[in-house]
Amino acid sequence: MDSFFFYIAPQNYLFSKVMKDELSLLIEEAIKLELYVSKLYMVFYRKFPDDGKFWWKLAIEEQNHAALLKTVRQMNNTHIKIPADIVPAGLTELTDSIKMLMEAIEEFEVRPDRTRAFQFAFKVEHSAGELHYESFMKYASESRLNSVFRKLNGDDINHAGRIQPYMIDHHIPQE
Repeated sequence: MDSFFFYIAPQNYLFSKVMKDELSLLIEEAIKLELYVSKLYMVFYRKFPDDGKFWWKLAIEEQNHAALLKTVRQMNNTHIKIPADIVPAGLTELTDSIKMLMEAIEEFEVRPDRTRAFQFAFKVEHSAGELHYESFMKYASESRLNSVFRKLNGDDINHAGRIQPYMIDHHIPQE
């Protein structure tokens, strides 16, 4: 992994205002992404009661991800190290993912399909935004702040690694 890190800190002369503003926008979109993934999983929770506990847990974990990102957003005077190679390339990939999620929520509300739901969730968990979040939690520096985030986040990562075995165990076809 690249050893270059962005630093989020108003007093840090290495981090320009433009970079800080752009990163703030990225964090805002990442929060939206996590909340929309949670909304999608809540649709699945309501539409597929046989899998309700599974979807409920994932929905709550996505809300937890959003809460952690909100905490990062509010830290104006703390140095936060974010590996440069896990920051999304731009807002486009996040906004595209959010749009896709909004459309999927509407679609699954009207035409629920259990197999498609699991296949779509697996795809979502491999999306850029989710992978960036997971990478941040996995590879974040050893700072005290990031250590706290990892402890709070616990096992709330690798959703794709939990969706796929669930699909296999419950005989749900994969794409």
